[in-house]
Amino acid sequence: MGGGSTGGGSSVRSPSSWNRSRTQTKSRRSAPPEWCGCGCRPVLRWSGTDSNPNKPFYGCPNYNTSGKRWCGLFVWADSVNEEQVEKSESCGDEVKINVDWRLRRLEEDVQMQKVMTQLLVLGVCVLTVLLVILYCK
Repeated sequence: MGGGSTGGGSSVRSPSSWNRSRTQTKSRRSAPPEWCGCGCRPVLRWSGTDSNPNKPFYGCPNYNTSGKRWCGLFVWADSVNEEQVEKSESCGDEVKINVDWRLRRLEEDVQMQKVMTQLLVLGVCVLTVLLVILYCK
């Protein structure tokens, strides 16, 4: 069917426009997979289907190319962003658990310091009373 890298239902943008759009959106989403299963760099394409019109995705450059093996790489560009959000949420949970654990640990340390201070004050008072008794004899 055509030997180009554009497949049915998708289009490929020029490298210069891809670099511009990638630079502009780099801060909003994580990077796509660096290599596909064929050992090639994934290509940013736009869906041409009715169910997902103009939706960006990363795909294998060998897709719909005669004589070349297609590894099956297909990742919605939006899902790369969603995966990053999910990772950050789970990371946030880990941070929250870590902070909670550290807070409990600090509270325990403060309690221990209070007990030690009270024991020290009690010891100083007992020692003072003993010294006064010995001095008065």
